[in-house]
Amino acid sequence: MARELPEATMKCVICKHGDLKPGITSVLFEQDGCIIVIKGVPADICDNCGEAYVPDSVARNIIEQVNIAANQGILVDVRNYSPELTAICS
Repeated sequence: MARELPEATMKCVICKHGDLKPGITSVLFEQDGCIIVIKGVPADICDNCGEAYVPDSVARNIIEQVNIAANQGILVDVRNYSPELTAICS
């Protein structure tokens, strides 16, 4: 009879105590005088200290959105996260 192993959880590298759980966060970027707040970003969030870890694919999408906004001369912008948003802004 095979024994099931418990699912491994990632520990927070900041507080070293919390477990990371899927959740939603907001991120703020400032680039070349352009300030962008993106809400509703999927992330793994520490259940102890609240530190958010954004997956690489999401981070790449956010950086692309920030670059587009900066190139358009936007100074301050607040938007909701959407993987498809860059296609609308292009």
